[in-house]
Amino acid sequence: MIKDIEEESKTKFSMKAEFSFSFKGDIKNDEKMLTIIRRCTIVTIYNILYEGVIGMDKGLYQKIGVTIGQLAMDFLTRNIGDRIPSVSEYQEKFGVSRGTIQNALAYIKDNRAVSLRSHGHMGTFIEAMDYTRLQNCCVREEILGIMPLPYSVTYEGFATAIYEALGKLNFNMAYARGAVGRLRLVEAGTYQFAVCSRYAAELAIRQGCGVQIVLDFGVGSFLSRHVLMLRDNHATGLEDGMRVGYDSASLDQSKITERIIQGRNVRLVETKTQNIVSSLKAGTIDAGVWNYDSVVDHGQGGLKVVFLSDEEYDTDFSAAVIVVKVGAEYIKALLEKNIKKEHVLKVLEEVREGKRPADY
Repeated sequence: MIKDIEEESKTKFSMKAEFSFSFKGDIKNDEKMLTIIRRCTIVTIYNILYEGVIGMDKGLYQKIGVTIGQLAMDFLTRNIGDRIPSVSEYQEKFGVSRGTIQNALAYIKDNRAVSLRSHGHMGTFIEAMDYTRLQNCCVREEILGIMPLPYSVTYEGFATAIYEALGKLNFNMAYARGAVGRLRLVEAGTYQFAVCSRYAAELAIRQGCGVQIVLDFGVGSFLSRHVLMLRDNHATGLEDGMRVGYDSASLDQSKITERIIQGRNVRLVETKTQNIVSSLKAGTIDAGVWNYDSVVDHGQGGLKVVFLSDEEYDTDFSAAVIVVKVGAEYIKALLEKNIKKEHVLKVLEEVREGKRPADY
């Protein structure tokens, strides 16, 4: 790519009223150009170059930009010491020319994002990686995840574990109620992964949602269990005529509620999951399914707690999973490389037991 620019560029170009300068000579020794490149995303870089350089093939340079991002993501899924595919193998994998692969590799190496060493017929191996520089080479420079609102110590522990596992990457987590919304955001590409229960993920997949499970942390990792909360301390369970909190945005809360009201004459009242307890105390509902971990953390608040029977409850509701969009193989490989079940469960338990503070 650098060679092509040198051959095809002998003119002046500018970056959208922010700066203008003359490009002459070797781009590798032009500190001003290198500074600009480091601050721009790959797609922007090639749009800038195209707009200012006469006779340049825009499609070619956009293709190189995309290939740089693909190669950078490929490296992020690998470890120091790994053998990388050959140029021919990358050429077939990404469906581009040999020159495009070579130019993209040159760009990544020139930006000191990765150091490679050839061992002859044995192949080329990774000697060093700069994770920040590699992510800067990707069209999307930040890994974004989304999980439930951290209103319990368990959720705080889970978030702490994920942040620690992805600590060397440019990563951020968002928090939102309702698995329905979180899964749709992953399917749409807004977030690269989501945390939800195994039950919610498998139900959404059966219903045609374009996501796949990549990591499963087992029973009790999402929460210990759900319980039924009652406003009347003298009640023993659901009774006809009760108003029951129902969160249609939460696959877990809504499906458990639908199970336990079977055969009973009750009225469903749309209620956000996080508002179940406050709605019970306010008297706007009489019963609602709630996270037992929150009861342990904050107490019953004068409400009755009823444990659900095995027939009413499925342990899949308590198992945490991470899902990605179908076809997002690089994100899948990146998460599998960095997030280990044993580590997550260890951190989760330490936060639950107060042995370490939550940090997310």
